[in-house]
Amino acid sequence: MESRNGAGYYQNYDVVVKWIAGALKGQTLEAIGVKTGRIEEVFAFEPVDIKVNAWRVDVMARDDASALYHIEEQRNLEKTDMYRFAAYHFLGAKQWGPGMTDVILASGDVYTGQKTNETASGTYTPLVIDFSKRDGEKRLREIREAVKAGTFNNWLELVVLPLYGKEKGRVRGKLAEDVIRFEKELFDSGKISARLLAATLVMSNKIIDKERLKEIWEDIKMLDILEIAREKGIEEGETIGIAKGETIGIAKGIRETLLDLLFEKFSVVPAHVSSRIREMAYLDGLKALLRQVLKCPDMETFEAILERMSEADSPR
Repeated sequence: MESRNGAGYYQNYDVVVKWIAGALKGQTLEAIGVKTGRIEEVFAFEPVDIKVNAWRVDVMARDDASALYHIEEQRNLEKTDMYRFAAYHFLGAKQWGPGMTDVILASGDVYTGQKTNETASGTYTPLVIDFSKRDGEKRLREIREAVKAGTFNNWLELVVLPLYGKEKGRVRGKLAEDVIRFEKELFDSGKISARLLAATLVMSNKIIDKERLKEIWEDIKMLDILEIAREKGIEEGETIGIAKGETIGIAKGIRETLLDLLFEKFSVVPAHVSSRIREMAYLDGLKALLRQVLKCPDMETFEAILERMSEADSPR
């Protein structure tokens, strides 16, 4: 098994943002080292002046004291990144007000110099959480023991645990796999949600070799990814309040999850593919497509399957 060290290309955290939002509500950010109140609202960071790229994690969290936190992950943090973050910070402040704190989750080879940008006009001082200084294997052992003792409840930490430490290659890949296997045990015993485990899987998508990650996904049956889509769909259905609304909502949830996974695997989803998926309403066809995503070696193969599915989109 060849594992990645995550350097040299960007991670796509778009799916993580969506799934982690549900896990974060009602919790605090203490699991990642930031003291906050309980989070009441989570939404995407996208100031009106800029278009946030899908490969960046940009999420806003509002706690029960109305404090706002802009959370962003940066692998191999460099000084130049700090200037970029400062620009985004003030664009965000323009939209949401000055009471906003930046939290940067730094991993990999982290710049060790000053994390503050100072000019004659002011200072930008984000909270930089340096995961590279943490011992991932040791922390995983501690969490295991705490779970056995019934004293652990900061489940959100498991999502970022694969980023701990400075290790590269096989060692980092092994940590990510160990965390995922542990989370599978927790899921099977009803301690965590599928949403949390799915977020960790995607967080590890540039750490573990693609083929190995595919094996893990298939081994755990994609952790009922359909159930995640169904949860999203039921929320939509409940607002409509009728049985037909639930079906429509479930289909919408599956379509969104399908597009997320396609972008995660192939980085780009052609407009005509996205449009075709959004037009599909037949649940069985959508579910079948969802199961095919990880099996397709390229977008062309998926498109051929989509073409066949689309022809049978209407139930007979």
